[in-house]
Amino acid sequence: MAQNNTVQYNSLADRLGDIEQAIHFYRETVEFPSFFRALGPVTGKRVLDVGCGDGIYARLLAQRGAGEVVGMDSSSEMIRLAEAAEAERPLGVRYHVQDVATMAELGEFDVVIAVNVLHYADSRTALDDMCQRIAASLVPGGRLLAYVGNADVDSGAAREFGYIVNRPADLREGEPFTVTIDADPPASVRVHYWTAASVVRSLESAGLTRVGWEEMTYSGVSDEDAVRFDRLLKNPPGLLLSACKQ
Repeated sequence: MAQNNTVQYNSLADRLGDIEQAIHFYRETVEFPSFFRALGPVTGKRVLDVGCGDGIYARLLAQRGAGEVVGMDSSSEMIRLAEAAEAERPLGVRYHVQDVATMAELGEFDVVIAVNVLHYADSRTALDDMCQRIAASLVPGGRLLAYVGNADVDSGAAREFGYIVNRPADLREGEPFTVTIDADPPASVRVHYWTAASVVRSLESAGLTRVGWEEMTYSGVSDEDAVRFDRLLKNPPGLLLSACKQ
């Protein structure tokens, strides 16, 4: 799993600006505000960002007053971008090249975030391992907040916001499919099909509790865009999941 994912993102690192531009409207209008509304205050908290990519969430968390932010990703090229951003505007974020399914202990954190990470698990064992490592990184009372791939995504609605989901109708759990970002040229990644129930099962097996789904919303858009968002959010590309460690 780690090698395939690493190769994908190493190859996309130099194109990240174009990719972000293609999905910017969705991220700024739905993804970011829904996430930080669900997360709540992070002032003084220790936060681990698994699968941090170029560090965009890690930086936003540091800007919101987190006491310590650590980011990790299996892609050395993504970490290179994250460290370059840190060097340009120091926020105290530390980064590591590690894969979530096998990551070494980085400490215990009040919050772990995992944005579009779990759907890279290529087997049930890998999914369970990822969830076990995440749970082990949380203090008692800590919380996971994650975007996870939506097995029931409305492909037509997602396409309007830059996400082209190429998924056969007869996929079994764990099997791969492709998501393409409508950049110029298009950028594709291979992910794996997991139902929401399977994700919940793996998290609960790892000892996490109060596993549930957070509301995703939008605001400040035209009436025409509101109609499009209303359709999309019935089955968006990713669902926002919350879980706690007792």
